[in-house]
Amino acid sequence: MLSQIKSGVFSEFCAEAPLKGMRPAAVLCLLIGEINALSILLTKRAPHLNEHAGQISFPGGKLEAIDETIVDTALRETKEEVGLSSSEVEVLGFLSPVVTLTGFHIYPVVGYLDKTPSSASQQLNRNPNEVEEIIISPLSSYLDPNRYHLRTYSSETGSKRFLEIKNTNPLVWGATAAILKQLSDISPSKV
Repeated sequence: MLSQIKSGVFSEFCAEAPLKGMRPAAVLCLLIGEINALSILLTKRAPHLNEHAGQISFPGGKLEAIDETIVDTALRETKEEVGLSSSEVEVLGFLSPVVTLTGFHIYPVVGYLDKTPSSASQQLNRNPNEVEEIIISPLSSYLDPNRYHLRTYSSETGSKRFLEIKNTNPLVWGATAAILKQLSDISPSKV
């Protein structure tokens, strides 16, 4: 499965400029485990955060002046949020950028950690200022395309549509679901 994901991601960074008014950000889609039984790292964001509080996400954040590349952003944020050293991550490639309703232009970086999920769990150390919980789930939980559905959210400013993954607990939706859908599209259908 890992080789199919490697061949399905972009090997070069898509330098698509963020839309006007959008803030550039990067996330790390970290695959963990055996090459034919992969897991994926997600986080539950801390409830006190100003943006996306309590939501399921990938480790990541805004591009900072100290970051030379989007990969630097994704790896720096991952170290800050879950304590994973960038030297342990094999960068496999990139997925298409995703735009959020809150003004972020997210560049997904796909990486691989050659450890079992249990040893990765023991090694990771969540930053309680940013992360409420570290979640390592089988990637197969997110590969069924029939679980992805468009939902409509209505507010004072109008209606917006976003992806939601049915039967996930906690609920996975929005940019995280859109990124997982891209992984689903390039992964083998039977895992």
